[in-house]
Amino acid sequence: MLDPLARRTHRRTLVLGVVAALSLSSCGALQDDGARSAADDLARGLHSEDVSGLAFSNGTGEEVQTELERVLRTTGGIEPDVTVTGTEVEGDTARAELSWRWDLPATDEDWTYSTDVDLTRSDGGWRSTWQPSVVEPGLNGNEGLRIRTVQPQRGEILGADDVPLAMSQPVHRVGLDLRKVPAAQRSDAATALAKAVDIDAGTYRKAVSQASDDAWVEAVTLREEDFRALDAAQMKKIPGMQATEDTRVLGRSKGFAAETIGSVVEATAEDLENSDGALTRGAWIGRGGLQQEHEASLRGAPGVVVDRVGTNPDGSLEPGQVHQLVAHAPRAGEDLHTTLDATLQEAAQRALEDVDSPSSVVLVRPSDGAVLAVANGAGSKGYPTATLGQYAPGSTFKIATSLAMLRKGDSPDTTVDCPHTYAAEGTSVANFSGYPQQFEGRVPLRQAIAHSCNTAFAAQHGRVSQQNLAEAAESLGVGVDMTPGIPVFSGSIPSEEPAGEHVAAMFGQGRTLVSPFGMARFVASVQAGKLVQPTLLAGDEGAGSESAGDDEADDAAAAPAPRVPLTAGESSGLHTLMREVVASGHLEDLGSLSPDTAVGKTGTAEYGNEDPPRTHSWVIAGHEDLAAAVFVEDGNLGSITGTPIMLDVLRAAQGS
Repeated sequence: MLDPLARRTHRRTLVLGVVAALSLSSCGALQDDGARSAADDLARGLHSEDVSGLAFSNGTGEEVQTELERVLRTTGGIEPDVTVTGTEVEGDTARAELSWRWDLPATDEDWTYSTDVDLTRSDGGWRSTWQPSVVEPGLNGNEGLRIRTVQPQRGEILGADDVPLAMSQPVHRVGLDLRKVPAAQRSDAATALAKAVDIDAGTYRKAVSQASDDAWVEAVTLREEDFRALDAAQMKKIPGMQATEDTRVLGRSKGFAAETIGSVVEATAEDLENSDGALTRGAWIGRGGLQQEHEASLRGAPGVVVDRVGTNPDGSLEPGQVHQLVAHAPRAGEDLHTTLDATLQEAAQRALEDVDSPSSVVLVRPSDGAVLAVANGAGSKGYPTATLGQYAPGSTFKIATSLAMLRKGDSPDTTVDCPHTYAAEGTSVANFSGYPQQFEGRVPLRQAIAHSCNTAFAAQHGRVSQQNLAEAAESLGVGVDMTPGIPVFSGSIPSEEPAGEHVAAMFGQGRTLVSPFGMARFVASVQAGKLVQPTLLAGDEGAGSESAGDDEADDAAAAPAPRVPLTAGESSGLHTLMREVVASGHLEDLGSLSPDTAVGKTGTAEYGNEDPPRTHSWVIAGHEDLAAAVFVEDGNLGSITGTPIMLDVLRAAQGS
């Protein structure tokens, strides 16, 4: 809306310099430099919002300062630019025109207008006459200006089929109104409320003790269902307890894909300072995950409204006395369309419910790289284990070693040696204690994979160099950057290693590091027959897509690529090996899936200095057009800890 002041059709004639002398000659008056100087002093005082040292014709400087503060109390601390654009003098009276410019927040358009101030000569000097209309022409005696930003509606995060995953929802803010709690009872009231809403009592007592006597101290913000679950009778007994209704942007359910989606919080003073004016007081911003990575489009842009409002002596507003002067509407944020499947995400989270250790499940569709679920267990305690965790891959990495062997001319039926123990380069390697003896000795590569023979792969160190191993791992995505829509660790593997470390690297120990997200890409690439570029963003087809058009092909060509790309023949060989793990090895339970086409690999990686060492538990698997990685930081063998989780998730996918 245009500033109505800009449309004023009647403008006071300003008389400047010699023109002033000529126009006022009939009155026998010339422009008086003293009046102009007094007007300039007033303009400077209005700009700095301090007129306490100036002389006025109708009150002291301190009295006018009090009135000015009342008028500007709700302008948000914005300092206007005020200049004198002309003066008229006639005898002992004068009138000056003031030009006002406000740099309004949330818009590039300034608010500009002009006002008039009367001056009188007294005791040889000039004094301004105060009235609220000096600040804004329409202000009367009990009115002030209010400048407020209007926060935009934040865009929603949507999943597959546009199912809402994060959106504005009703909440209840629960806290203590200290005006209603005697000082002697505040500590007990804070303790009781903290216990009732299950937060740390010590932290909340400290917040209450540091608050002013008239403060409202929030304890927690609760979803509707969580608030309804509170003991209402117990809450009513707490002095000063108050619950107010509000709205917040939250995930579709408590904990839903929390680390992947992120959260929306009120901007701090530091956020405002670092935003270079992009954020205004009261703004809400994304923290972590998709909310933070796509903040610019999700947030939208705030608007701003300037009103004349009725004010009371205590600073409160007079209800109903509002006249809008300027309005710039906010721009709503854009919805973010993602590939996350709400049903599969919830299934992945349920599968991890009983896992105390940090854990995760990641699901990717190989045909187009769509990420369907990224779940972290409660044991991760808010850390994005799935995307940023860095762990040794254990025996799942034997798939990369197998790829290097295929490139040396081996096949799934090539015979390899699988002794119970093997020692080389100062490194001693043994199969796990329960390894079946009938699969030791001379066995085909497919059986060495199916039963996870450590020694067979360690023994390949002489013919498969660390460079060969790193190139094979990169072909499946380890260490190859990806941009799925949130930060992820793509993995790392040295191209050179000391001899002993190279032996360990052959079966997934040593300094090779991967993330669960990266391992889902790893198995997806085997299924797709080429390196998959996973994405959480709908419409942003990954390099694994078999139906990519010209634009997608260009994007794929620009994406980071391995030094040696995976071929269809190599993928077929790896698929055969991973199918054997289900057909006769550690993942036989996955044979219950329909159709019986699952492939996979288990893994156990030792870490730490304990004796016996602690172990990471891994399972990677593929079934039809689905690739999955399951990880538990402190687990048993991959087949023991990870397989039940994997089976639950893949069965859920069958029913989705």
